Amino acid sequence: GSLLFDREFYLLPDSSLWLMIDFDEVHLPFLKFPADPNRGIDVFPSRAVFISGDAADAITLHSPSVLIIPPVPDMSMPFNVISLSCTLWAFVLGSLLNILVRRGTESIKREFTGEVEKRPIVRIKDILISKMGKIKSMLQTKRRKPKSKVE
Repeated sequence: GSLLFDREFYLLPDSSLWLMIDFDEVHLPFLKFPADPNRGIDVFPSRAVFISGDAADAITLHSPSVLIIPPVPDMSMPFNVISLSCTLWAFVLGSLLNILVRRGTESIKREFTGEVEKRPIVRIKDILISKMGKIKSMLQTKRRKPKSKVE
């Protein structure tokens, strides 16, 4: 929005006045950008009136107007959003389809072969038994190796 700042100061001769205004930068929503944001936003000139005693001796000074160039979003931003969201959907749907197809083909395979699906605890037990068998065979082969005598 716009702002009108009107203030009167009484200054002594040979004195000076510095006026500073702090502001917070606000990012404009996309819908509030001007029609041509690349042109910028006009800040209208300010006016100072100096009166030395008589109203007839008043001096009016005008500052130049200022053109502020706002940060403008480029058109690659919608492309980036679309690309990232499509990549996410492809990953999620691809993973889901992969899981469904693997489970489906395994159940069809078991149906044709007559194999019964093992429970997870039985699978863990079978893995542990096979690992223990490998460890036992490694230990037995180490015991059977004859030690060579050094002469």
